[in-house]
Amino acid sequence: MDGLQNPAEALPLTAEDMTVGLTVAEVGLGTVDYRADTVRFDTLAARFFDLPAGTDLPRDTLHDRIHPDDWPAVAAKLDDLLAPACDSRVVDISHRIVTGDGSIRWVNARKQVRFDADAKPLHGVFALVDITARIRAEEQARFLIGELNHRSKNLITVVAGIARQISRHCDPQDMAAQLNDRLTALARNQDAIVNADTGSFELRDIFTRQLAPFCLDTGRRVTLTGPALALSSSASQIVAMVAHELITNAMKHGALSDEAGQVAVSWTVGADDCLELHWAETGGPAISPPMRNGFGTEVLTTLTETSLGAEVSRRFDPDGFRLSLRAPIDRLR
Repeated sequence: MDGLQNPAEALPLTAEDMTVGLTVAEVGLGTVDYRADTVRFDTLAARFFDLPAGTDLPRDTLHDRIHPDDWPAVAAKLDDLLAPACDSRVVDISHRIVTGDGSIRWVNARKQVRFDADAKPLHGVFALVDITARIRAEEQARFLIGELNHRSKNLITVVAGIARQISRHCDPQDMAAQLNDRLTALARNQDAIVNADTGSFELRDIFTRQLAPFCLDTGRRVTLTGPALALSSSASQIVAMVAHELITNAMKHGALSDEAGQVAVSWTVGADDCLELHWAETGGPAISPPMRNGFGTEVLTTLTETSLGAEVSRRFDPDGFRLSLRAPIDRLR
């Protein structure tokens, strides 16, 4: 085995043992016949690629399933693996797969190749592991760390916004107590969302909690319209980050930065089992698109796309900012 120890020498296993082990480890297998230029999958590997199992398929059929942005790196590693001068006969690479319905899956692939006497590739065996959940978790962790940094930088602005709203609606002698109450509510709100690892949250409650510290009249300044919709704890974290970003931006320079502006938040669930959520600001100061995209933009776009499979559109209309978000319900529950 090209210098690699045969596992059977250390732990004798029957064919049944091997099958059970691969099933438990959720490892898919495939083979490559380089002379025939074909590939064959077992059941699990075929499911990863959304291709038939136990059938000889052209190698290009497999290659066509690899995400086009990842294919150059994958092709380069395969070329190195098949080069006669290559010292290693094993390749290890992680990449995305685009399935037949257009969905994305991440896999880690390890492949070993056997060569003939003329150093030409003869036969290959590859093992696949679905790492989609791990990649999504890593991306979400990266965004949560970025969000923590982003919120820390915004803290002064948020506190100033809360203080400004309180000063407009309460007596001066009550301001300290009111400010303390609102900051305590803000802290409890974030703890409830960020630390939750079980249960679910209502979409309406997520927005209500994010709005509460700002003393906003949710019946006049902000309206929330939509059916009851329970979200998983992980989806709730993402939606809470989005809500916080929208509200903070509106408090800084949007419709909630003065007394005249209003925000309408509405959502529906369509017949295609997708959430349609809309944020619309009106009556505030004139706005224009930002000169550059910061972390807040990533929260509203990239984070929701990768974590919720959402499609997001933004409009910086002169009379107010608009955001529309569309996400599959099965990614929210």
